[in-house]
Amino acid sequence: MTGNEKRSVGIVEDEGMIAMLLRELLIREGFDVVCTVKTGKEAVECVRERNPEIMLMDINLNDDMDGIEAATRIREFSDIPIIFLSAYTDSSTKERAEKVRPYAFLPKPINKQLLISTLTQGITG
Repeated sequence: MTGNEKRSVGIVEDEGMIAMLLRELLIREGFDVVCTVKTGKEAVECVRERNPEIMLMDINLNDDMDGIEAATRIREFSDIPIIFLSAYTDSSTKERAEKVRPYAFLPKPINKQLLISTLTQGITG
């Protein structure tokens, strides 16, 4: 990162404490967190309105729309890199997720170094 350049990220996480910790971590690491939302609908709106460079999206959302469906809707108008987060993913969920061409899958609990390097590569790559 050079000068005042910020790498913009959107966070989609329905667990408040995890969302807050992710947001704080990313801000400390020099990212511009343009939205922290908890529903699939809000994720789609974030990409439309805020145009982040990358999205960090939980697959399992307590909503009518899970992270995979939100990513599918985002793919209708954007090729933004999407990194899926999940504590567990069965094979059928993973197959569904792969159809939306995610940039990466990261397991929960999240490894800080892996998260930062994956986000950085996804933005610059």
